[in-house]
Amino acid sequence: MVYRGANIGSAKPTDDVLSNYPHHLVNNKSLNEIYSVAEFYSDSLKLIEEAHSRNKVPLFVGGSMMYFKSLIRGIDKLPQRDDGYREALIELKASEDSHFLFNMLLSKDPDYAKAIKPNDEKRIIRALEVINATGKKMSDQINTGSNSSLLNTYNIHQIAIYDQDREMLHKRIENRLSIMLNDGLIEEVRGLVDRYTLKDQHPILSAVNYKQTIDYLEGLFDKEELFYKALYASRQLAKRQITWIRSWDDLNIFNINSQQEIEKSIKNFI
Repeated sequence: MVYRGANIGSAKPTDDVLSNYPHHLVNNKSLNEIYSVAEFYSDSLKLIEEAHSRNKVPLFVGGSMMYFKSLIRGIDKLPQRDDGYREALIELKASEDSHFLFNMLLSKDPDYAKAIKPNDEKRIIRALEVINATGKKMSDQINTGSNSSLLNTYNIHQIAIYDQDREMLHKRIENRLSIMLNDGLIEEVRGLVDRYTLKDQHPILSAVNYKQTIDYLEGLFDKEELFYKALYASRQLAKRQITWIRSWDDLNIFNINSQQEIEKSIKNFI
C-alpha cells in the first residue's frame, strides 16, 4: 500500500476512507523507489513517537508479518541496497548456471546458505550484497537486533483477526479477486508497467495479484488462467499468514465476526 498507483491489487483503502480516516505509510512512495523493511522500521519509530507526543495510541494494521516482526523484535543494522552490485550479480547469474549465485553464497557463508532455499534469489542477493559491503558473513550479522526491540520500550497489545473457517476464507479471497478484476486490476497494472521502469527485485514484481497480472500482460497465459493463478497465490499467502499467526508470541486471536470481543480487548488494554 505504500506505492502510489498500486491501488486495486493491494486492496488499498479508497480515497474516501483515507480522507475520513487518515492513514500513515500509504501512498508515500513512487514505484521508481523500493521501500525496505529498514525504512518501514525507521518510519514507524518516528510515527510512534509523534503519536505519543499527542497522547495518542498508534495502531498498526496490515498483513505483512515480516514487517511486523521487524518492528516488534528489532532489526539488524545492515548496509543499504547497492543497485550497482545487484545488477552485476544478475548479469553473472545470466551467464552461468541456475544455482551460480547460491553456490557463490555457499562458498562465502555456508551457514546462511544452508538456512535458505537455493532458489530464494532475494535472500541470496541480499546476503551477497551485505558480505560485499561489510566484509563479514551475513550469518554473523543477523538476529542481533533484540536490544532495539519495541518490547523493551513500550507496552504492546497484539491482535490477529481472521476467518477460522477455511472454506469461508477461501470464498472471501475468491470474491475479493473477482471484484479486483472487475474494478480494473488489469488496466491498473498495464498503466503501471507502461509508466515505470521497474527495477529487478522490485517487490511489486513478486507481489500477489501484480506478479500474475504482469505475467498475463506478457502473454504467458490467458485471462482465465490469470484468475486461477492469482487465486492460488492469494490462498498460499493467507496460509503463510495463518502459520505466522499460530506461532506468534503474545498474540490475541479473534474470529473475523468477533467485533465486540475485539473492542473489549482493545479498551481493556488502553
